[in-house]
Amino acid sequence: MRCILAFFAFFSLSAVSIDVFSQVNFSGYLKNYSIIQDAIDDGPIRIDRIYSMQNSGRFMLDVFNDNQVWQLHYEVGVDSTSKLQGFGESFMIPERQSYRLTDIRPTIGPTGKKNIVPQNLDRMNVQFQMEAGDLTIGRQAITFGSARMINPSDVFLPFDVRTLNTEYRVGIDAVRFQKPIAQLGELDIGVILGPDGKSENSAAFFQLLTNISGSDYQFTAMRFAEQNLIGAGVQSALGVFGFWLEAAHVNGDEDYTRASIGVDYAFNERVFGMIEYHLNEAGSSNPDNYLEQFDDTAYTAGGVFLLGKNYLIPAVNWQASALLSLSLSSLTNLDDGSMFLNFGANYSLSDNLYMGMGYYHFVGDDFDFSNEAPVEQQFQFGSEYGGNPNSIFVTFQYYF
Repeated sequence: MRCILAFFAFFSLSAVSIDVFSQVNFSGYLKNYSIIQDAIDDGPIRIDRIYSMQNSGRFMLDVFNDNQVWQLHYEVGVDSTSKLQGFGESFMIPERQSYRLTDIRPTIGPTGKKNIVPQNLDRMNVQFQMEAGDLTIGRQAITFGSARMINPSDVFLPFDVRTLNTEYRVGIDAVRFQKPIAQLGELDIGVILGPDGKSENSAAFFQLLTNISGSDYQFTAMRFAEQNLIGAGVQSALGVFGFWLEAAHVNGDEDYTRASIGVDYAFNERVFGMIEYHLNEAGSSNPDNYLEQFDDTAYTAGGVFLLGKNYLIPAVNWQASALLSLSLSSLTNLDDGSMFLNFGANYSLSDNLYMGMGYYHFVGDDFDFSNEAPVEQQFQFGSEYGGNPNSIFVTFQYYF
């Protein structure tokens, strides 16, 4: 209820103040994803092929004057599926903390149906632009890190690699101050308010970004969910290669280190490739431990979603023409041998209309099932990605 009242107060204030603002921008998109997910036939787990459709519209109001920016983004859609839920949607992805003080309902109308109406009040903030820096209050997107694929310092709701629509980072509730330092540096500090503003649900962070001799450096200190994080990263060049290294150490309920190192290279004007190695000490090298990890703070509040310890992530992008781009990437769990392959193609139909398609292919051992084990231990991962069904999708995206 508090979030709904704040929504109307924010919108009313924006509307009343329109005449004193110098610019009002209204924009957004309409997206459709049509998805076919393969059937699962793995011992006692038998699920028919699933057909689903995700339709969403994002409506964005940005209002500017000389020293303020008001931002309001709301997303609503209709999700339809031939079955209530594919196996593993909640079983294989841990539930994560929202880092929102309060919120509107995630759906309009009933849940647990084949057709649901999800909604998301994703941005609702005001930014004060001052000589000392920018102060942003409200729901906003906050990211950390220097790596390309997996950012060890990125705690606040990073996208899982299997997420389809990743265009806009999920907004969180925060008070944030960003102060420019020299030409390419920045001091970034803030407080993030989780559910009910309790300390165990909230966070505070300090980040310093600077450039020295053409290399970008990032230093991060953070307190989240009563855990402490210290991180650092660098982006630079090694001859003809781009290079990055990022690491973060967390101590609290559990102590673990995460790190990513990689290089990228432009083969020519149209073909660009990269490869990254990621270390995830929050994970396990034994698939038997994957399920119990879902309750760890690293997964519920620390932004970790990979279950193993060691990963190799190559990717290549080809701009085949001015209108067509192709991409191919893989994420390999080096401990259990499973792999997630992602092929994508995007084509521009007009200035505002785009068409795309993608194919997700998973390789690895399937789930293990034992009737003799206790109920909570009957299902076990054979590997991280082996139990995922392959899927193919087509998308249309219109921007206005």
